[in-house]
Amino acid sequence: MITIKSLKAVKRVFMAIIITGFMTLPAAADTLRVGEMWQIDGLDPAKEGTFVKEKALITETLVEADPNFALVPGLAQSWKMLSETTWEITLRPGVLFHNGESLTAKSVAQALTRNLRINPSLAGITRIKGISPAGDLILHIETDGLYPPLPATLVYADMAVAHPESKANDQGIIVHPIGTGPYKLKEWKRAEQKVLLEKFDDYWGEKARIGKIEFRSIPDPAIRSLEIQKGSVDLIPDAPYGDLDILRQKGLKVTIANTARVYQINFGSLKDTPFADVRVRKALSHAVNRDEIVRYVLFGMGRPAAGAYEDTMAFANPSLKVPAFDPELSRELLSAAGWKGEGKKGFRQKSGKPLALTLYTYPQRPGLVPMAMAIAQQWENVGVKADVRVMDWSAITAEMKPGDVRLAAFASAMIPDPDYFLRRIYSKTGSDNKWGYEHSGIEEMLEAGIRETHAAKRVEIYKKAQALAFEDHSLIHVSYYGVNIVTSPRVKGFVFNPVAHDYMLNTLMYLED
Repeated sequence: MITIKSLKAVKRVFMAIIITGFMTLPAAADTLRVGEMWQIDGLDPAKEGTFVKEKALITETLVEADPNFALVPGLAQSWKMLSETTWEITLRPGVLFHNGESLTAKSVAQALTRNLRINPSLAGITRIKGISPAGDLILHIETDGLYPPLPATLVYADMAVAHPESKANDQGIIVHPIGTGPYKLKEWKRAEQKVLLEKFDDYWGEKARIGKIEFRSIPDPAIRSLEIQKGSVDLIPDAPYGDLDILRQKGLKVTIANTARVYQINFGSLKDTPFADVRVRKALSHAVNRDEIVRYVLFGMGRPAAGAYEDTMAFANPSLKVPAFDPELSRELLSAAGWKGEGKKGFRQKSGKPLALTLYTYPQRPGLVPMAMAIAQQWENVGVKADVRVMDWSAITAEMKPGDVRLAAFASAMIPDPDYFLRRIYSKTGSDNKWGYEHSGIEEMLEAGIRETHAAKRVEIYKKAQALAFEDHSLIHVSYYGVNIVTSPRVKGFVFNPVAHDYMLNTLMYLED
């Protein structure tokens, strides 16, 4: 049987064999070549903001967040609440779009109104009812009721501003965004999964030092690792963790950082399935050896997770403790829930049916598949039959049954406010709560948090919500996410930004051949 510890040795031997003899490929001067981890299937800022805004640096948002998740000016110089439902946004003067036109309150109102129409989920996130210009550089935003987090929601990448005349297809989806960022789109080669950028000389902020950027989609982590070793790309995110020593030995720089993301297991449904019983959910949680997974599967990247937020984050509840690895307690809980014995094949049964499930995950993040294999093995040790299936994210939604589970890596602070993620996963109407979780106490806390305008008091309310969810085991948090970015020796000035969804480039980067 392959154990967790042996995975590391097998991976190193495999990589040592297949990389022997690779030749370094020549790099184009003044062009940064990035191996992107996702398919590049769209460039509409309202739907693909993570790529268009954070990675390609084509568009920008009104409000930004600094590395400590504090709000700072972006395209907006300032913002203030005029009434419970009206906010005034003052835009930065002297900003130009890539087509040479000036940024105005009218163009921003048109752009954001379009974003809300194209991506309906944004209305729930921002609670915006209307946007209107109140001067050349003054914008008024009306919200659906009192909503203190509004400025934080304007950080969200899908709320970035594109010129209203950006080229769109017949369905109204933008295919050539015209932004205000330090880089402008030169060409999107969709069939080749490539995006070509060139710096924007009239950018209002710090001018880009790299002249051109080429993104190429490489969804497989192992192939991304091989490509940077060959020299065909200069930067990749999330190389396989077992490759990192080899990459360092080849003279590549490996940046390791923590990011606001958590590996979590959600259930297919909490209704009419074994997961409806909190004892089953708790048993599955205590059967997971989080320390072993972080140490051997993730190669020390990340930390065992208690709740949604790492305790270093300002709105985390530090009193939550990582659930202990206790397989004996798991067995007791399963027995108490009516799942008795071990059956003919070593699995627990109830009313003649085995306790069996499929654990789904996806391949783009290197930690997910080996984590799923390890967790399935640990569950089987307490009598739960768990099969692992790996497929793309969209396919999982179609295939997953109510009695199945999914392991995924969720970004917990794409909006730097605690309401964003907690509402998505714990509210009965949350956009990510597909498993039907309901808790009246959490609903009360979420609504109280929305009404509270005092920042410190809001944080305390959301800490209480986290405690309630933790006790109820509505989902299983496994580990906080550790990310690695690998760069070639010619890349200088890259600094990981923890606010990024995956990674974020910056204008101070440069190439040194």
